[in-house]
Amino acid sequence: MPKPEDRRPYRRQSEPGETKTVINTSPDGRRWRLDLRQVGWHGQSGAFYALGESPHLYETGSYSPLWLIAHADEIDEDGNPL
Repeated sequence: MPKPEDRRPYRRQSEPGETKTVINTSPDGRRWRLDLRQVGWHGQSGAFYALGESPHLYETGSYSPLWLIAHADEIDEDGNPL
């Protein structure tokens, strides 16, 4: 099948959806809690796909989820917001 159109935006940041939370420590030692939301897919060919599309129909290689940071806050050692 031919590749689908490269359409944006895939899902708005404000739209509800499942999120995952990761903790990141910056080089200066500050800790950040990042809430990530999947908004689409990124194929090995470099194409982007909307969340509801099926990249396996178009990609001969692999593809992975495309995440964005929906919310970020700096936290202390106990995980409390600063």
